[in-house]
Amino acid sequence: MENPALLYTILVGGSVVLALIGLYFVIRIWIKWEDLDIDVIQARVFLNKKFIERNWLYVFLAGASITVHQLINFLTSLNYISSPWINQISYILEFMVLLLLVMLAYEWFKVLHIKK
Repeated sequence: MENPALLYTILVGGSVVLALIGLYFVIRIWIKWEDLDIDVIQARVFLNKKFIERNWLYVFLAGASITVHQLINFLTSLNYISSPWINQISYILEFMVLLLLVMLAYEWFKVLHIKK
């Protein structure tokens, strides 16, 4: 993308939308959590290997993205690296963290809101 300001605007706008979606899922999970039996939650979560693997993947990728983002910020603050594309990568990593956290919240939402 040629225009860094355009990429930044798209990512910030997308982040706002993702944050609102994530807030929706978290509020719905929190409301539902009060009415659920902990044994039922444990059975749904820990007996589902695919659910656990996806959760670990989202947490790992979010953590790795935060780590790389912070490393970029650190190297930039030391004037070790300086380039517009480095800032673009940093913005993309911030967006990825939010996206992965929303995906994680959605996975929990699906588990707790099973239609009977």
